[in-house]
Amino acid sequence: MEDLTITTTAGAVRGENHNGVHRWMGVPYAHVERFAAPGPVEAWDGVRDATQPGSQCPQMFGNSPKRAMLAAPEFAEDCLSLNIYVPKGGADLGGKPVYVWIHGGAFVVGCGSTYDGSEMARRGDIVVVTINYRVGVLGFVNFGEALGLPDIPSNLGLRDQIAALEWVRDNIAAFGGDPDRVTIGGQSAGSMSVSLLLHAKSAWPLFRGAIMQSGAISLIHSREMSRRIARRFAEILGLDQGNLEALRTMDLKRLFEAQGQVGAENPGTIPAAPWFDGDLLPASLEEAIASPTAPIPLIAGAARDEIRLFELMPGDILPTKWPELEALLEGQLGAEHAARVLAAYPRTKAGRRALASDLTFLMPTRNFAERHARHSPTWCYRFDYSHPIAGATHGLDLTITWPMQSFRATLARGGPMRGKRAELGGRMTGHYAHFVRHLTPGAGWPAYAPEERPVMIFNLEDRIEADPEAARFAAWGGRDAGPGIVEG
Repeated sequence: MEDLTITTTAGAVRGENHNGVHRWMGVPYAHVERFAAPGPVEAWDGVRDATQPGSQCPQMFGNSPKRAMLAAPEFAEDCLSLNIYVPKGGADLGGKPVYVWIHGGAFVVGCGSTYDGSEMARRGDIVVVTINYRVGVLGFVNFGEALGLPDIPSNLGLRDQIAALEWVRDNIAAFGGDPDRVTIGGQSAGSMSVSLLLHAKSAWPLFRGAIMQSGAISLIHSREMSRRIARRFAEILGLDQGNLEALRTMDLKRLFEAQGQVGAENPGTIPAAPWFDGDLLPASLEEAIASPTAPIPLIAGAARDEIRLFELMPGDILPTKWPELEALLEGQLGAEHAARVLAAYPRTKAGRRALASDLTFLMPTRNFAERHARHSPTWCYRFDYSHPIAGATHGLDLTITWPMQSFRATLARGGPMRGKRAELGGRMTGHYAHFVRHLTPGAGWPAYAPEERPVMIFNLEDRIEADPEAARFAAWGGRDAGPGIVEG
């Protein structure tokens, strides 16, 4: 029997063979104390079992504390672990290229182990790493500024992601990966995280390529919004300035009750999100747009009907109705520019959905790609495969590109993963894996350039389209708008 014991910088871990790959699960990449920066993993003696996922970070979707997931051992604050999938065999001098996947979940839920990297590792002959990071009130509330607590760093969840990349740099060679050939990727909040890491210069040495699936820098909070949100958390929790000990020892349930209350009071956005901090990240959306991104190859795109998921879900996470869309556009773009944007969309249900999808995901992601293409190779896509009820909605691409075989996944996908659906998934993951290996997608996908603006349209039959929805794209004029960017 093959011994899959590997020695990391903190100790030895034993993995297993799974679905044709070697797999190590729940490997700690950092040690964490509440509201502190991630620190080095505490070393252990002996061999640590790495055949089961680690604890997920405590989390809650929506505003009801009854939905909070806090119970150990499935959920625990010491949750910074990752999962590694390595294909058997193959010869890569210096190790195989590495794909580090950052999960989505609106910055309030999710974990790395949801995503089984076996198939992409095996078919793409790459190492796949999926990570946990702190979410919600534990990862993305600006308590440091709101309470005058410099010991609480900004954007803890993003700092966790960087710590995971540092662990990969220091340890992945022992698992057969090449630390000099790392690509980062993610979907939704994971895609937004990738876009932010492309602005976080301290992280640039840790990766050489990036893949963004549905989301960019505008769906986070402005600095002032983050302060206002954090001050409201402090009011609800009865915290005074400088009260770090109370914050760190408070019952976890109270923190999530406060998250629910803040979420209910701030419809159209989320109660905990990364923010432009002027430290790890630029100080504002405008500064981010004006500043260069990491000079590396990029794939970026989004789904055609992103907003449909948020119409179907409970809660009020993103703006979906005409009045709130109009108010947001006028407040951030000004009346004249907002009128130009609104004129590009018919006053119909389809027009409203197109506007809401463009505002939240499509245009920010494509605008990001447009800016990035000015200095680095960039490829752009749109995902058009449609669910019979929800259309080409947010997250549908995950059911096509990751091996989700449950009955629930089959319903979400619109059918079993076979035939043309399976072929579509194979083509998409093939492009992504080729990018991880060679920093270009597979054949037939031209690079994005401002002259023709070619976009890959993924569907049961793929095609290349030049400057899709050109009139809408032109109306936006490179500007982004986001519900969390509203000041005050």
